[in-house]
Amino acid sequence: MVRLSPRRRAARRSFGAALTGAILLALAVVVTAGPAFAAPSDTKVMTASGQTANGSFYQFMVPDDWQPADGLVIWNHGYSLDPIGPDPDLGPLVDVQLAQGYAVAASSYSQIGWAVFNTVTDLEEMVRIFEQDYGVPERVLIYGASLGGLVTVQAIEQADLGNVVGAMPICGALAGSRIWDAGIDLRLLYDLVCDGVPGGEIPGGATGLPFPPDPTFDGTALGEALFVCLGIGLEPADRSAAQQGRLDELLAVAGIPENFVDTDMGFATFGTFDLIFSPDKLAGAQGLDNFNTDYGVLDVNVEIPRVMADPAARERLLDNYTPSGKVGDVKIVSLHTDKDGLVLLENETDYASKVPAGNFSLGIVVEDVPSHCEFTPAELAGGWESLRGWVAGAPQPSPAVLQSTCEEIEGTGLAAGPCRIDPNATLPDVATRIRPRDTCFQDANTLCLRDDRFRVQVSWEDFEGNTGPGIVTPQTNDTGSFWFFSPENLELMVKVLDGRQLTESFWVFYGSLTNVEFEMTVTDTVTLRSKTYENPLGSFASVGDTEGL
Repeated sequence: MVRLSPRRRAARRSFGAALTGAILLALAVVVTAGPAFAAPSDTKVMTASGQTANGSFYQFMVPDDWQPADGLVIWNHGYSLDPIGPDPDLGPLVDVQLAQGYAVAASSYSQIGWAVFNTVTDLEEMVRIFEQDYGVPERVLIYGASLGGLVTVQAIEQADLGNVVGAMPICGALAGSRIWDAGIDLRLLYDLVCDGVPGGEIPGGATGLPFPPDPTFDGTALGEALFVCLGIGLEPADRSAAQQGRLDELLAVAGIPENFVDTDMGFATFGTFDLIFSPDKLAGAQGLDNFNTDYGVLDVNVEIPRVMADPAARERLLDNYTPSGKVGDVKIVSLHTDKDGLVLLENETDYASKVPAGNFSLGIVVEDVPSHCEFTPAELAGGWESLRGWVAGAPQPSPAVLQSTCEEIEGTGLAAGPCRIDPNATLPDVATRIRPRDTCFQDANTLCLRDDRFRVQVSWEDFEGNTGPGIVTPQTNDTGSFWFFSPENLELMVKVLDGRQLTESFWVFYGSLTNVEFEMTVTDTVTLRSKTYENPLGSFASVGDTEGL
């Protein structure tokens, strides 16, 4: 039995109560110094609300004299496990946008939690209602925070919302479904470091809470476990040496700030349960995987619990939603705090590697204390005004321009600062905190294509019954070849192309230069799906598989 001093008991109670109320909160922008510049008092607006056929609630605010040429702004809210309800929030800049003549719309989404399974339909239905009631806006701007940042870039790539010209994700989860990889890593790391600690156990492992849910395990119970095992809720001087040691081990591998352990563990426990067991999400199938993940610490690699995903569930999770970066002509200004402990800055690294540089400007806000989505009004207004100028024909804003625009707004008294965008900030390596899953490692018998995402392996058998593996000869990022008997005598060429824009799959093409029997297996190391192609003895097969992987 763990015995606590009166001071520790009080800390535990207060922490557990706070966690119960806060761990499942909607993750929205926190404006740290009051509202940005507001609409004039004589601005007259119409307000309308309702519910779409898909079940999501919507709210519109429209200036009385609005015309389609004035444009529409769509706000996307963050992650929440609270039940959906009417009159969704219209975002931190609604007064600014109404004063500028825009109509503003927002959706509750039809799902709680990881809502991107349905958000394309939610937003499309909302916009169709707006168009029927008010007219078709000539231009649409879309922005959102946290999960809403991901909803924003998903909408650019997949939704029909009309003429979308600009977007502003704020502290966005722009790595998409990859953030669940960091979530399962944290959860299983906790299970490792707290194994055998009386009172420190958390049920559910890599699936969150047990199914059906245990009604006795809530935010208070989670806070109790974190308190007992790691000393969360205590000052460092009040923790035992064992608590501090376990906490240090967890933080060293997870790479998150200490003040985010409670929030992140809530996401990795209750959020994981909702993701896996909700019938409109993964419906009980395991979509998370750490079977071959390298944590960079030998003892952790050996001892951490390992989970293998169901390939179909893994693919469904990644489809809902992992950005591709195909944004057309849409201009994107993104803001992120540098120490965000929930939606890590590495999300921006991942997205920046996909989206064309000419479509994407990023402002990194340097903060003293790690936060999630805590921006000053001037920083938000500076990002918004920079985006509006870019859409109107100004040059693409650099980080220095984002900072100077913020300072100008602050200096004129329109919105409170400070302005903390660092023009010289650089993005961190995404793999340090969102660890890769089963990546391809090229060797003599393994060909890796498309930035090591696809693994290709070949085995052969000749007319005399001799067998062996194909030997790799790399060619390009998309293409490689194999030889069986001599490096001067290539037997097989293979390439993988990205055909998702046309068929929602990667295409596999291969050409046989031999009549020896062979079997070729191509594996997508992201979705874990594999496909095997066979060439019978005596055949010269060439295949173009546009269904692919």
